[in-house]
Amino acid sequence: MDADVQLFSMGSWVVALAFATSSIGLLVGLVSARKARFAATERQGLYWLLLAAATAGGVGIWLALLLAVAGFGVADSVVRHDLVTIAFSLAVSLVSSFVAMVVAISRDRHSPGRLFVGGVLFGAGICVVFLSLIWSVRLQGTSSFDTPFVLATAAVSLVVAFSFLWLVEVADRPLLRICGSVVTGAAVLGVYFLGMASVDVTPDTTMAMPEGAELFSVLFAVFVVGMVVITVPIVLVLMDPDRVAAQLEREADQWVADGADKDGAPIG
Repeated sequence: MDADVQLFSMGSWVVALAFATSSIGLLVGLVSARKARFAATERQGLYWLLLAAATAGGVGIWLALLLAVAGFGVADSVVRHDLVTIAFSLAVSLVSSFVAMVVAISRDRHSPGRLFVGGVLFGAGICVVFLSLIWSVRLQGTSSFDTPFVLATAAVSLVVAFSFLWLVEVADRPLLRICGSVVTGAAVLGVYFLGMASVDVTPDTTMAMPEGAELFSVLFAVFVVGMVVITVPIVLVLMDPDRVAAQLEREADQWVADGADKDGAPIG
């Protein structure tokens, strides 16, 4: 990253908001994915996976990176963004996260092979999402990428993906889910900063003003939609009793009933 690139053109609060958005989105996605893993039927599991992809992939990954990219600026240049490319990055995030979860998350048993394939798909999707957001940038000048930093960005994207899918398998306690989501959210920011370190910009004020939209003009509406998306699985989780707890409760009630029948049976 050269001196012409600015990461906090809107203030450091944007990056802090991106971190909070990523952590919350990943947490809700994690809970939804675990609901899918223990769903009573395959159809219910599919619904929960769709919600997990919308919250983890759409909010925890895409919206968080979009917020961070909103702070990207270039000295001596106006910055605009191509909305079609941004829409493409959203589609990649949703599709890659959903397909990865379908592959990796099994209702029957843990499969390291499925986890590996799902992690690679998800990680590749995260890397493409970030690169697409950078490709959406229009400025007065030229830009290029430093290959080693791009490879490092891809590596951290894989770390994010495998961490999330691993947490789906093992995070059976709320504290572990929260801590894991916070750490993975920090890794999402690592994708952003490493990716930005790969960007080299050469401003040219003689070039015409770039076409495109100001990202901040659409960011508020997108953020509101993202928060609405997050509330859907939260409400469903609060309304839907935990299946394992409900099963244990039914077994306990049956045990009490059997004991009462035995005590009440006539002797001899």
